[in-house]
Amino acid sequence: MSGTGQLSTVVTDRAEARGRDNAEARREQIVLAAIKLFSKKGYFQTTIEDIANTAGVSKGLVYLYFTDKLDVLFYTLRFVLDIYGRELPALLKGLDHPLQRLEAVLRTYCGLIDEHRDETILAYQSTKILPDDQKAVVKAAESKVNRIIQDCMEDCIYQGMLQRVNLDFLVHQYAAFCHSWALKHWAFRDKYTLDEYVEEGIKLLIDPILTDKGRAEKADNTGAAFGADSLL
Repeated sequence: MSGTGQLSTVVTDRAEARGRDNAEARREQIVLAAIKLFSKKGYFQTTIEDIANTAGVSKGLVYLYFTDKLDVLFYTLRFVLDIYGRELPALLKGLDHPLQRLEAVLRTYCGLIDEHRDETILAYQSTKILPDDQKAVVKAAESKVNRIIQDCMEDCIYQGMLQRVNLDFLVHQYAAFCHSWALKHWAFRDKYTLDEYVEEGIKLLIDPILTDKGRAEKADNTGAAFGADSLL
């Protein structure tokens, strides 16, 4: 290929990449507007025109990226679950101690929920509206997040720091606890800070099932590896 041909290919590739980036940015702009409206007004009371006006785009542009309002809802739910699935592992990087990672996954998940309370509530309220194929995608994304929690628990069990428990039940209990910071925020916000809420969760969901080794490890590392300040 000649130098001119190579340059032309590079320019075309860069233009296509910019186009994809712009499309993703525009799609996210619409999704964020939809989250705000769905959470405030409800799915059925929100129109495509409402979403377009809030996003600062035309109705035609909304339909360029989404087939209909249900498609917008589907992408809003995927949007937040993708954030959890992407950011949870990133926030756990550099934490090597199994028990530290287990406590950290509770802290970081609650922290992400706190940043996305409206989206979390929306997911609980609206997933049932989706058709079965889209529900399956949302469930798979949620299962991916739960798998991160389960991996931390399994590592603690393997290292002898956690009792052998029914992971099917407890993983969902951990997830439900984190989600409750959004779902029951009205009940907790005047009684607990986020840090205090997480500490109560650790006392309830982790401490009672520690083995002797787990309790010793936690006692040895309290104030250092298991400090909360760096995780929320």
